[in-house]
Amino acid sequence: MSDDQIAKLTDSQRAYLRLVLAHQSSKQIAQALGISAHTVDKRIKEAMRILGVGSRIEAARLLAASDAGKLGRELGPQSPDLAESGRFRSPPTIGGGDDDAGTTGAGVALREDISGYSTPSDMRGLPLPFPTRDRPSNSLSILQRAGWMIGLIIGLAIATGILLSGLTALSTLLIALKG
Repeated sequence: MSDDQIAKLTDSQRAYLRLVLAHQSSKQIAQALGISAHTVDKRIKEAMRILGVGSRIEAARLLAASDAGKLGRELGPQSPDLAESGRFRSPPTIGGGDDDAGTTGAGVALREDISGYSTPSDMRGLPLPFPTRDRPSNSLSILQRAGWMIGLIIGLAIATGILLSGLTALSTLLIALKG
């Protein structure tokens, strides 16, 4: 594998391969970027063809090895513990004019802070009890689920009280208008 083959990859193909390396399925990648899974598969297959490999994991590993080699040359030597931690990633972006018709991936950047370190999903605010773009699966603990249920019950009780008081006020008004 040569750097020429890696250089032929588009920015979007590189971003998809980085997400494949992070164990994301085509459906999860598509959901996160707001495009179809078919588009993701198409771009990954094209990247596999360019790199001359038979699997998406192998293509992702080749890109990661190339990126690691470039980072090593740019940054100098680093601790093996830091290199294996997987916390540093270059921020992939999607775009560059090679988008298929009907996709909305142009100009969409993956959510990472400026330093290149991805923000842990636990640090992104209150975990919601339904799937979101950042958290495609519901992975709440028992305590978090109980908290949401109690909160919803209290909210429902308050809403019911407001509705009943409004109906009482309306019936009182109607009685006063009749009499």
